[in-house]
Amino acid sequence: MPADQSAPAQPAGRFQPPDVRRRQILDATAALLLEHGYEALTVSKVAVRAGVAKGTVYLYFDSKQELLAALQAEMWERMLQRPAALLKQPDLTWTERLDGLVAAWIAAEQDHHELYHQLFHEPGGATGEEPMTAARDLLVALLADGHAAGEFDVPNPELTADFLTHAYTGPCHHTRAATDITEAVQALFRRVVAARPPARPS
Repeated sequence: MPADQSAPAQPAGRFQPPDVRRRQILDATAALLLEHGYEALTVSKVAVRAGVAKGTVYLYFDSKQELLAALQAEMWERMLQRPAALLKQPDLTWTERLDGLVAAWIAAEQDHHELYHQLFHEPGGATGEEPMTAARDLLVALLADGHAAGEFDVPNPELTADFLTHAYTGPCHHTRAATDITEAVQALFRRVVAARPPARPS
């Protein structure tokens, strides 16, 4: 059976709110990218997979490049914008902010590793900058500020960030999918930076 004639991944329903319809279209795009890659992706295939008319896809996205850009923006949100928001919360210790960043990275790595590769490393999807580059810079700033506050012992934030951004992916790739490694990796990050979180007032 041709790809365009395949059944939708899930029942779409005739009438859906715009946010639900948009989500269906993006989920279909992601699934097709993982199965067949960027070159085989077409708006027609996305429409069939999402269970909508081709014209409906064009109501939300002008082209497959826009579909790709929307998925890339979501990956930026997972890996950068959410952790960055933690840095702006004055009630959190630097260790708590580091823990939050690690949790966000592990979730993105374990749940979206192959999609990340398709979006940022494959022809057609690759862009000049990817979330991990900016995320590493965010970690450098976090480590430097935590060191200045006396909560971390990190005299070289740049080198430490380079080490940590490469080290955390190993456990993500070599641990069983059903295993939650977040707390263990957070503990390792804390040990590397010699975290000394301040005591909470009683």
